[in-house]
Amino acid sequence: MTYETDLAAAKRARRAWTCSCGADNPPSYDACHDCQRPSWTCASCGTVNATVWSHCQECEGTIPGEVLGDREEGFEMTWEEHAALQVGPRRVGGRYDHGYADSEYEVLAIDRGPRENWPSWQITVRGKDGEVREHCTGWDSRRDRVVAQAPADVTVVSVGRLHDDAEGEWADVLQRATIALDLRAHFRDPHVRADLRQLTARDQVVRDTVMDTPGVRELLAATALQVQGYLAGPTAAPITVVTQCAGGRHRAATTALALRAVVSGDVESAAAYGLADAAKPFAERRLSVDLVHRDLDKDVVAR
Repeated sequence: MTYETDLAAAKRARRAWTCSCGADNPPSYDACHDCQRPSWTCASCGTVNATVWSHCQECEGTIPGEVLGDREEGFEMTWEEHAALQVGPRRVGGRYDHGYADSEYEVLAIDRGPRENWPSWQITVRGKDGEVREHCTGWDSRRDRVVAQAPADVTVVSVGRLHDDAEGEWADVLQRATIALDLRAHFRDPHVRADLRQLTARDQVVRDTVMDTPGVRELLAATALQVQGYLAGPTAAPITVVTQCAGGRHRAATTALALRAVVSGDVESAAAYGLADAAKPFAERRLSVDLVHRDLDKDVVAR
């Protein structure tokens, strides 16, 4: 096959790419036939683009296929990671815009793929004009912004009851809780150990100490089953899970971290807490999960 016949076939299939020098090229060419400038392949739709373009000329995607690697040889990035980059913070029911006039839209559906045919993932939106559109334009943090975020499917909040008099968005979270776990009486407090008192759930030794406490893993696995029960109900509604301890720095924060990993379906992260099996039923659900530590960064309470 010659350049001319390759190009003719590419043009018939509408897959030729145009270099910044003006020359047309077959998609199999990773450099321009005329000037030898390299090209890049869009990870979302497979379109070959000249390096002069930062956005794909077909779908406006910004991630090169080279980032993902080759399907046969193994991805350098998982599909889930790629899809998360493309979707960004968007959720069904949320409102967002592209950073220019009258570009606000509401997200109606998100298909993260991978789909058999192009586009490999897809988002369905309704613009301010009421028109419903489907596209695969990735989120660009330099341009796009959140207008009104939709609530997460599940919100996990850790609190320290010694800080109940504090004001703020999460001051009354226990009144709004779907599920509330009180860890104060049944599970020993790492605060009593001088070497752990000034540490928090961000420290591995604290997480290990909490998770190794008899009964904690069983409680969290049972909580995951509760979440599944609520999700199975006939009426869809956000779920709020609150974990409570005294100061909010050790037990509540650690168990909240573990629950977030489980309910997100992140089996690998959940395994670090000994909860891989609890996470597996959530792996295909792709729930949006928010994590809030109300009191993790507050000072140690003298007691």
